[in-house]
Amino acid sequence: MFDKADLEGPRIDRRTATKLLAAGGLSGLAGCSGGGGDDGSETESSSGGGSTESDGTDTSSPSGGSSGGSITAGWNIDEIEYLDPHYIDKGQEIYVSSNIYSGLVKIGSDGAIVGDLATDWTLPDSTTYVFDLKEGATFHNGDPLDAAAVKASFERLMSLDDSPHLGKVSSVESVTAEDPTTLRISLSETVGPFISFLTRGPGRAGTIVHAESAESDPDEYNRMPVGSGAFELTERETGEYLQLEAHDGYFGTDEEGNSLPYLDSVRIDLIPEPSTMWTAVRGGEIEYSNSIPAQNAGQAESMGELDVVGTNPGAWFCIAPLCNDPSDVEWQQYASGAGEPTDKWEGQEIPTTDVRVRQAIAMAIDREALIERAFFGYAEPAHSVFNPAIAWLYEEEPDPGQYYDPEAAQQLLDEAGYTGEPRMSLSLLGTPSDERRMTVVQQMLSEVGIEVELNVQQESAYWDNLYRYENELVMYDGFVDIDPWMTLWKQLKTPVESGSAGAWQANLYHNPDFDEVLEQDYGTADMEERAELMRQAEEHFLEDAAWAMTTFPLIPKASVSTLVGVGNQAGLSNFHMASLE
Repeated sequence: MFDKADLEGPRIDRRTATKLLAAGGLSGLAGCSGGGGDDGSETESSSGGGSTESDGTDTSSPSGGSSGGSITAGWNIDEIEYLDPHYIDKGQEIYVSSNIYSGLVKIGSDGAIVGDLATDWTLPDSTTYVFDLKEGATFHNGDPLDAAAVKASFERLMSLDDSPHLGKVSSVESVTAEDPTTLRISLSETVGPFISFLTRGPGRAGTIVHAESAESDPDEYNRMPVGSGAFELTERETGEYLQLEAHDGYFGTDEEGNSLPYLDSVRIDLIPEPSTMWTAVRGGEIEYSNSIPAQNAGQAESMGELDVVGTNPGAWFCIAPLCNDPSDVEWQQYASGAGEPTDKWEGQEIPTTDVRVRQAIAMAIDREALIERAFFGYAEPAHSVFNPAIAWLYEEEPDPGQYYDPEAAQQLLDEAGYTGEPRMSLSLLGTPSDERRMTVVQQMLSEVGIEVELNVQQESAYWDNLYRYENELVMYDGFVDIDPWMTLWKQLKTPVESGSAGAWQANLYHNPDFDEVLEQDYGTADMEERAELMRQAEEHFLEDAAWAMTTFPLIPKASVSTLVGVGNQAGLSNFHMASLE
């Protein structure tokens, strides 16, 4: 169980942070490219609360303090749909928002939870958090960023019945601005991962919105938000780019007291096509890419003018099979949030509703071959649901687990009555960045008699298709995820009409025993008890073959060698301390 003192600021050590983030399901930890590394290296305040890195990384500022300059970065998505943190649910959106907003706390580059707007915090008891805030901080529009503003941000989230992050504040009884720099949050019960919910970017519940602007015109706020981060969004063209300009009033400084950010501006180009992204990196059209194709990473590493770092150890990839007919469940709309599920399956058989078929699909995947052929070595095999960043649950070769066994797969398909040639025909949905591994999976499934048609859609269309449940199989993944709370509660629990449970249900999985274990886990802070509960959940997951796990990827990010200090922890791309040498 967490000791109250372990949760107090101005810094939570890496070991405790890992447990907290594990409990909150928020963050994988990755190395930083270049010499700096937001965000743990920013000086929190002159009165203490410093968060210089403890891992030996050089976090000194560039010569002269601020180098200025502008860069163009590539984001591998065709549209940024949400920039309101209370609605953001995709990694690419989190990566942008972390540069625009501040949080009460943030994830330091060494994995510690450190103050962001908060300089320190204490727990008078296990259900009360008291935060000391920086003086003089402002939003991009000049309004004060004080305790009252943070209180308004929390209360705004608590009023949003349709927010996927409402569950993170469901235990909040009250938020009190005791004075401009003192904020008190009282909970109705002990919630072990609560502090991790408050991190800038991944946490989202503690990412601070300008409540008045968000409430007066939600659509415009989502498009052009008012934040308080290192950069202000000043211009955007739908499907093309976002222009970020340095916020002159940003409260962050480096360890020498120099104002951040160093860069004058960052233009984010939306480049969904992987080959186009690589061409842009190689040709010098962009200085940074938040993802390059794995097959090009080796070539990039050999080019003296480029640096490559593998990130996102908190990521997982799987194949999500449609477990139930959409017409047979009453709660599918709680997961989709919009649109109507398909009527495609009326009068038709859905093979993946048979657990034996799902188990066979998991057994048909040769994960080592998939890594070699589709990831070019930038991945690890996934034999169960807990990825390596969940160190207290991850096992390299779990028993039981999902392993390659084509003979057993064919036997299961025989038992299920699928004996024809082909045994069945299924549709596999994915995005352009999935296409290579989709092709490899297609071939592997064909070897056990399953014919697969590939349905490749751009990101925005992919999500619409996914939540119509028109495909028996979906290439599915999770990012900045170091915990069962995010992996299981958000992705696989049966959806509920209000709250966050099952908000991202991709495949209509349902098991009441599994749900009951997750509910027990949510209210448990003791790590040993959580581990026991999670092993029970894992047994249900594997028995039901809720997903066919494939890999735990490492996402290669590339930058020109003259760009240093990009913070890649938790898979983010933070430009707070980035500079051009």
